[in-house]
Amino acid sequence: MKSCGDCGLCCKLMGVTELEKPAGKWCAHFRRGRGCDAYDARPGSCRVFNCTWLLTEALDDGWKPAVCGFLMHVDGGRLIVECDPARPQAWRAPPHRAALERWAAEGQEVLIFAGRRGQRLNADATLTPVIRRG
Repeated sequence: MKSCGDCGLCCKLMGVTELEKPAGKWCAHFRRGRGCDAYDARPGSCRVFNCTWLLTEALDDGWKPAVCGFLMHVDGGRLIVECDPARPQAWRAPPHRAALERWAAEGQEVLIFAGRRGQRLNADATLTPVIRRG
């Protein structure tokens, strides 16, 4: 069974309304090397977040967000790739890019973001700019 361990990239990249924590800023409850110091009392937004790496046995440790520089989650059937702004091109490294391109070619909608700016990875491996709303 996988665990977050020393990762916590979601604690930086994801916004948490209940904590008034904006996306892209470290959560005040995150402790490097330990994780969340309020885990048992964490808000609903944190409880329902599903990291694709944690949930997918086929993704090895090279896909762990702290290792690859991005996290993935599914929203409305779309695969969302959230890149650490410090590593906005991390998704392009092997084997990640090839896998993302394969999934897009198989019909999975793949959106790649670094902050509000993003790209849709099309089935033909081209990119279309998108801007995140809200």
